[in-house]
Formats: sequence, structure tokens, C-alpha cells
Amino acid sequence: MTGYDDKEASIDDGRPYFLYLFDNGVTRTRLTSNAVELDREVDPLIGLEPWTASPVSHGDLEQASNIEKNATDLTFPLSDTYARTLLLPVTAITVVTIWKGHHTDLSHTLKVQWKGRVVSPKSGKLSITVPVESIFTSMRRTGCRAPYQRPCRHVLYFPGCTLNFDDWKIPATVTDISGLELTVAEAALRPDGDYKAGLVFFNGLYAWVESHVGDKLTLVGALQEGLADTVDDDGSAEVEIAPGCDLSKGLGGCKKFGNNINHGGFEMPDVNPFTNSIV
Repeated sequence: MTGYDDKEASIDDGRPYFLYLFDNGVTRTRLTSNAVELDREVDPLIGLEPWTASPVSHGDLEQASNIEKNATDLTFPLSDTYARTLLLPVTAITVVTIWKGHHTDLSHTLKVQWKGRVVSPKSGKLSITVPVESIFTSMRRTGCRAPYQRPCRHVLYFPGCTLNFDDWKIPATVTDISGLELTVAEAALRPDGDYKAGLVFFNGLYAWVESHVGDKLTLVGALQEGLADTVDDDGSAEVEIAPGCDLSKGLGGCKKFGNNINHGGFEMPDVNPFTNSIV
């Protein structure tokens, strides 16, 4: 008997191994539970590919009745180089596909056992656990719905808003820092509040503006890394600043930018039309 199904059903003639493909849309990392590297074909258009030996293991691969709870955990040693990259913050989704094969299957048939996405990896004292949520959970997950609200739902200068930061920024100089408050002479050229909810860009990093009065800009949360050191060492720091938006259609919002067509809010009456009140 040499076929996959025969080996899978065999009590003593199966020698299973697993292939793990991690694909984040940019790079594809191929690992195998085998003790040494394997050359296997999972895509006829690509042909044989090398699969690197790895100490990775996984939990039970089960389809529960509650599809939202279908997940399996991949476990790596704490020192595993690739697993540690999964702990870093990323914006792309990493899709994991797991195949199973048998060394005693001379046809090298592989069957997909699991496919899903990486969600919230975490490290322990001795290992790194990488939960992989089943791809089928996305079928029941609520999509990105627009909230019914007056304010715009889009983030200024980001997708949906369509405004380009580069079109609205101006060069500026930070001459003093006190806590989260920056002294920026160029900010005084626009009315108070015009830079509120705007951006300060320094050394490749954005910071949001909480308030704007005269030449003072107060940031939200924290200063960009290196900004305070640059001002201390050089006496000033070159930045770029762009005005803010109050998420309305008025002069403090989309009208200021001529961008009402992309306003993400909804018109609604001031009084609930479904109330039973006659007042």
C-alpha cells in the first residue's frame, strides 16, 4: 500500500509529517515538522519547494459547532527566530496553511488539514504560542459597517478621507518643548484651534495634536522618539505640521478642506421621528 489514504488508515504503517506555510502577502515562510529539510510540492505552478525543519507543533485540528471558536495553537520554542517575528506589531494578516503527508506514501500526496490567520501571538516562559483562527470564522464575522453618526467616521489624511498629508503640510520648527507642549512659530500663522486634531511629522513618525493656541501645539499621548533630544542638543528641530479636522461638514471640518464629498457622517434629524411624544 503506497497511497495517502491507505497510510492514513493504517495502524502501524503511517509516518506522518506536517508542512506549515506562513504567508503575509509579502513573504512566504515554509516550515516542516520533519527533523530535516524536505522538498515538497503544494502548488503545481511552483513545483518543488524547500521546507525548513522546525520544532513547531500544533494542537488539535477540530471543527467545533461554534465556528467562532474554531482555532488551533502553534507552539514554538521561545528562542525560535521566526516565531519571535510574529510577536512584532504588523498591519498585514499572516495566513497559515497546514498540510499533512506520510513518509511511507511514495506518491508524496499532501492534504490540507487547516487554514486560518494568525491572531495575537504571545510568549511564555519557555515557548511562543501562535493562535491560528480558522479561515471559516471570517464568514460569520461582522464586516466593516459604517456607524450611523453625524461626525465623519474617517481618519484625517488616511484612507476614506482621501486627503493627502503632503498636500496640506508646511515645514515648521520646534524651538521649545514643555511636557507634551511644543512651541512652533509657524502654528501662530493660522487661527487658534486650526491645528487641533492635526498632525506633527518628525523623523518618519506622526503625532496627533490635542490643542492649538497661538504658537503652542499640545500633542496627544507622547512625543515622537528623538524629538526632545534633538531640541535639547540643537536648540530646535525641523518638523512638518498639517491642520486638523473636527469631523463635521462645517468650517472646522470638511468645508475647510473642500472635501465635503468624502464626509463619512450621516445627516439625521434633531428629534427622533419614531417617538410617540407630541411635544
